[in-house]
Amino acid sequence: MTLIIINAEEWKELVQKIDRIIGLFEQYTKRLPLDDNVWLNETQVCNYLKISLKTLQRLRKSGEITFSTIAKKHYYKVGEVKKLMEKKSVKSSQELVENLQSFHKDFFHK
Repeated sequence: MTLIIINAEEWKELVQKIDRIIGLFEQYTKRLPLDDNVWLNETQVCNYLKISLKTLQRLRKSGEITFSTIAKKHYYKVGEVKKLMEKKSVKSSQELVENLQSFHKDFFHK
């Protein structure tokens, strides 16, 4: 075994360089778009959709989201999660816009 001895200053510089590399890597990976074929586990899907595991189970049972089961664990493709988000968010956003327009017409055109 070979020992390498460095002083404290050099060690701190090395640690700072490693931290900068890690920071750059994290920034880069955050900017990458998720591939629609990447698989996510239940926890990741719940965090992505901001829902509970029970809600995810209901979506699974109702067939609103497709999944695969491996070793009694459920996995979901990013593309399917995106579709579910778009379907749900677009529908609710459109409903809110229509409700707002309806309220505006009823309130201001009496």
